[in-house]
Amino acid sequence: MIEITFRSDTAIYGQIADHLRRQVALGKLQAGDRLPAIRELAREYSLNPGTVARAYYELEREGIISTRRGGGSFVSAGASTRRLAEQQQKHLETTVEKAILEALGQGFAVEDIESAFVTRLADWRERRRQTGKKPASPVAQPVSQIRFYGSHDLAIELLASHMGTVYPALKFSTSFVGSLAGMMALALQEADIAGAHLLDTESGDFNIPFIRKLLPNDIVVLMNLMQRTQGLITGKGNPKKILNLGDFQRPGITMVNRQSGSGTRVWLDAHLLNLGISPLDIKGYENEETTHVAVAAAIAQGRADAGIGTESAAYVASLNFIPLFRERYDLIAHETTFAQPKLQKIRDTVLNQSFQKMLRTMPGYDLTDTGKITIISPKNK
Repeated sequence: MIEITFRSDTAIYGQIADHLRRQVALGKLQAGDRLPAIRELAREYSLNPGTVARAYYELEREGIISTRRGGGSFVSAGASTRRLAEQQQKHLETTVEKAILEALGQGFAVEDIESAFVTRLADWRERRRQTGKKPASPVAQPVSQIRFYGSHDLAIELLASHMGTVYPALKFSTSFVGSLAGMMALALQEADIAGAHLLDTESGDFNIPFIRKLLPNDIVVLMNLMQRTQGLITGKGNPKKILNLGDFQRPGITMVNRQSGSGTRVWLDAHLLNLGISPLDIKGYENEETTHVAVAAAIAQGRADAGIGTESAAYVASLNFIPLFRERYDLIAHETTFAQPKLQKIRDTVLNQSFQKMLRTMPGYDLTDTGKITIISPKNK
């Protein structure tokens, strides 16, 4: 069914043409499919046949449909051309621009709008992943790339998005493999920068003790991205009254876990050990997710009752959150790599007031030390 708005800024023939373009682009209309006759479509929507004819003329001129004299109009074999893709991209950009302008008109700041887009896209990607569907990959290839490996946080997704806006030729690729695997990727030169929040229980320090173990002979730059709050994520309203880690043992409670090697998993395992709680007594302990958003999605979808995650992930999924601890989340790179212009762009972005304002729109972040640099040198030098 074609949705026609008579008070729209787009002419009615344009609305008809746009609708049919989308149907072809989405594969709902394919090469060889016959379109409704002009008079039939005009009668269905109480339109002048000339209006429908003009829409068909525009589509034929673009090579999307072809008309056979006396035989009707059909989707042409060359409909899925680059020109159609460009027109669809233009339509998408117009749709997004309208949403942005509407939000601006309601008094929202640009940073608030960007933050909302990124966090909602993160939630959408996770829901798509859960159903086995993946968004299409972009066609354009960046001139340069930064390889990020490490722990997940929505702040990293905001950072990647903001850098993509400010530096469109620079691709910030993310692999959310956990804090420990991120540092190992750095040691193996597979990553340009890592993200970690590993707590050393003996010293009480974050990340530095692990850097000294995994990169003992290297000069490493550690830059704080933020401090964040982690805690118990439960269903909206906390229907099962889960208040602490001990409740994971209760009958009828299913948890969702983070993967082995993630900073969150390290924290959980250490505290379960201190409490004398065996993982064997926790239903769902073996159910692992690689991001905080995925943990929240599992709870929102009813596949689990609780898990450990960030306050920002609970907020995006509209779930209940009980704070348990605060931790440092740092970005880590070799000194020589960090000095490269592309990584200096990360530092510039982290220090940028617009980016920091975006972070402040999310709950659970403390930016007191954001951008603070620490140089870690080998002990024997």
